[in-house]
Amino acid sequence: MSAPEAPPARPTAFVELPEPPLEPAPPPEQEAPPPGPAPTRAEALEDEEQPPSRLLETDSGSWVRPTSQAGRPSRGDDERIWLSEAAEAARAGNTSISASEPVEAVTIATGTVDGRVKRVRPGTLEVSDDEGNVYELRIDGRSRGLRRGRTVPLQDISEGTPVRASFDLVGGGESLARDIVLRR
Repeated sequence: MSAPEAPPARPTAFVELPEPPLEPAPPPEQEAPPPGPAPTRAEALEDEEQPPSRLLETDSGSWVRPTSQAGRPSRGDDERIWLSEAAEAARAGNTSISASEPVEAVTIATGTVDGRVKRVRPGTLEVSDDEGNVYELRIDGRSRGLRRGRTVPLQDISEGTPVRASFDLVGGGESLARDIVLRR
């Protein structure tokens, strides 16, 4: 058996669309310049809209960088606002959090870090992970040290000790240490 032959191709019909109306010529004083050579890639990039310079010219003719713009929150303000809003959202989503509890004390998130104790200071512990990130963990009344499931005094934790530390990020922006498991 042979495959049936395809019917002969038919010509495609074209529909002619009306021409768009021509725009009126510009007034004589606004005539377009004669066409020149096409702009180079560098010239085209120069013509693109550039962000405004962060330098301001003063009356003295010198250039200065603005320290802050009025009416715009600083980076620290943005972070505090974000933390406050996150704490409010956490409070709204958890009925066990009292409405009278300050936003700074509301737990936003929990985390864990595996690493080594980099620095020990009164009330804080810095843990560095394998990627070089440093976590500053504040010690409070709920913080505890553990070794092989047994509680150990936090004073026994020294610099260089390998640990797995769990912590709470609270609305005030602090990371509060919870369980610090010594891994040696």
